[in-house]
Amino acid sequence: MAVIQIGSFAIMIKWLILAIGLVIGLIVLKIWLRRTQQVEVNKRLFDILLNSLFIGFFAWKGSLILLEPQLILKSPISLLYFTGGTKGLLLAIIVSVFYFVYKSIKATITKPIIIQSLLIFGLTTVTGFQVISYFILEDYALYHLFIAVITLFLLILIIVRQGIQTIKGVLLMYKNVIIILGLLGLIVWVVYDSKFSNVVAEKNIEENVEINNERVEYGIQEGNKAIDFELTSIDGRAVKLSDMEGKKVILNFWATWCPPCKAEMPHMQDFYEEQQGKDVEIIAVNLTTAEKNKNDVEPFVKDYGLTFPILLDSEGDIGSTYQAFTIPTSYVIDTKGIIRKKIIGPMDKEMMYKLVESVD
Repeated sequence: MAVIQIGSFAIMIKWLILAIGLVIGLIVLKIWLRRTQQVEVNKRLFDILLNSLFIGFFAWKGSLILLEPQLILKSPISLLYFTGGTKGLLLAIIVSVFYFVYKSIKATITKPIIIQSLLIFGLTTVTGFQVISYFILEDYALYHLFIAVITLFLLILIIVRQGIQTIKGVLLMYKNVIIILGLLGLIVWVVYDSKFSNVVAEKNIEENVEINNERVEYGIQEGNKAIDFELTSIDGRAVKLSDMEGKKVILNFWATWCPPCKAEMPHMQDFYEEQQGKDVEIIAVNLTTAEKNKNDVEPFVKDYGLTFPILLDSEGDIGSTYQAFTIPTSYVIDTKGIIRKKIIGPMDKEMMYKLVESVD
């Protein structure tokens, strides 16, 4: 599951996990500072870190201007709904670290404490992120567990190194850590191979049995066969949903007056252009009966340069059937016509890629 629904917002799960990891990092660093530093240094350093995180967040949001300038020109409102994604996060980390180091030096905090604080906070955040990802995210479980083990031991290494005064002691500790990491890596591999390979195999068999025996019910819930319909496109063609079987489909419901729809459309168009020839289709159903003026649809499509199929729900039946009460509403449908995910709220291009990659 790549996305979680919170009210009318669709959020990628990895960002929620990252937020939890950051909180864990703050807690661990605060405890370490209290035990090892004077009260004044503790307070100044922690305040600087909090400011760094706020600046990093705004840098993450604003990075969309640098990474996707054309999208911002087409739809400036995208800045309100979206971030710079994974690439923007890397830029935000650089900005945050630079600010943290600069302000800490200016506050006359010693460089060893600055570096150690950064490492403790960073490694704790990564460890928390990877551990939670191991239990929640289905993909790359072994990878998440392995990285968690490595970062945890590096974290312990940094914290306990203060009590080791000799080079021989440090080398011995590194040697022991490497041995333990090797043993844990072997254990992780055995556990993963025996547990998750069986789960994946059982899941695939179960899905194949359901589809081959035609036990899948028609409906609009995840796991249902998508209810078929036929609508007329904006250029007068009759388009049927069932004709798209064999392709992954994003079925989107929208209207011209909807601000998040306006923010989403440039991302959807870019995604559509990049997916040409890859058995991925977008069907955007305009809720025509909800439009203030039905004649607004065609100019909207031209202004945004939309080339994917735009269907007109002139009677309002399809929007009602698919319960598109809050828009935009999207359904991700696999190649067998099964609904795999319902998204309420706008999606950016990165989210679309993750959702499409998560279905067969």
